[in-house]
Amino acid sequence: MQSTILNRARRRHAHIVFVDEAGFMLEPIVRRTWAPKGCTPILRIADPHHRISVIGAISISPKHRRFCFYFYLLADNANFRGPSLVMFLDYLLRRIQGPITLLWDEIPIHRARAVQRFMHKHRTIVAEEFPPFAPELNPVDYVWSYVKYSRLANNCPANLDVLRKQISEEFCRLQKRPDLLRSFFNHTGLSFTPIEPSE
Repeated sequence: MQSTILNRARRRHAHIVFVDEAGFMLEPIVRRTWAPKGCTPILRIADPHHRISVIGAISISPKHRRFCFYFYLLADNANFRGPSLVMFLDYLLRRIQGPITLLWDEIPIHRARAVQRFMHKHRTIVAEEFPPFAPELNPVDYVWSYVKYSRLANNCPANLDVLRKQISEEFCRLQKRPDLLRSFFNHTGLSFTPIEPSE
């Protein structure tokens, strides 16, 4: 983690909160798997284009370094826009007690007018941006990879209702695994140790 961001968060006694968006499709993520000899696995796709957009956040408390996971799923085939992003930020503000340093990427939705108004109104939230093209720095990106490529690989839900239930169950499971959330953070190579300026 850049030392300047960490030092600013420390001075504010702020929770560090990583945020990212993703989409889950009815079309499965195909991965190599086992099957009886001579029986090729067949994946039956209900609809390759239907999807559920999700947003997730990994928060780290300032004192005890406690890891938590929060998420929100949009309606079927909907995209995140400024107002829906504000709904999630408001949810985070109500769940996390204290100042927040928000870390996310530079996509335009994060600078939407509704988001800017919300940030201006709630000064306890400070947004910091990752460098361009650096998804490996966001531990939430590893949440998506873990669920898509491991937990739900080769998954062929019959419809979006089934997929929504599966996604929610996986995310609720992650909420009970702070050790796994910490491992996602460690995988980014970021550190809590601030770099003090040289004399």
